[in-house]
Amino acid sequence: MILITGGAYQGQSFFAGNLQEEALRKGMCKPPVKENIHLLVAAEIKAGRDPYLIFDQMTDEHPDMIFTADELGCGIVPADAFDREWRETTGRICCRLAQRAEAVYRMTCGIAVRIK
Repeated sequence: MILITGGAYQGQSFFAGNLQEEALRKGMCKPPVKENIHLLVAAEIKAGRDPYLIFDQMTDEHPDMIFTADELGCGIVPADAFDREWRETTGRICCRLAQRAEAVYRMTCGIAVRIK
């Protein structure tokens, strides 16, 4: 599993596509990509479901999955209770994914820096 994070519009999706192509060139299966997991977390919370469960299921079914997420933890703490819960839950899920991941990248200005 691979986690790619960074600020909004920093190239996470493009880099995930490059990793898929690299796997194909090496004769490996094309790993699935789940982009913008921060939006999935928001949707799960709004639906009243436990977002941790869907990520546990995805990682169990696809241990080679590539996840992308926008970084939400920088800046002013939101006044809205939902936004605070969403931001905290997304951060905790990203921490869980990072612990399990074979590699973690942080994107800035389209440049991937491997941090794990």
